[in-house]
Amino acid sequence: MLTTLDRLTVYSVLCFISFCALVSQTTHNLSLLPLIGMSASVIGIWLEMRRYDGAAEEQEY
Repeated sequence: MLTTLDRLTVYSVLCFISFCALVSQTTHNLSLLPLIGMSASVIGIWLEMRRYDGAAEEQEY
């Protein structure tokens, strides 16, 4: 099971990859998929931060 911080890390990496794909596009090859991916990962980060409770975080060892 992934902890909240693990899920935030995954969303952050996906957001960074989508941003890089968005910035590296040429004018002849435009696509909305990186923009959709970046907005989905920002929404995921927002949802995780709203649900995050640091005191109740479970520790897995």
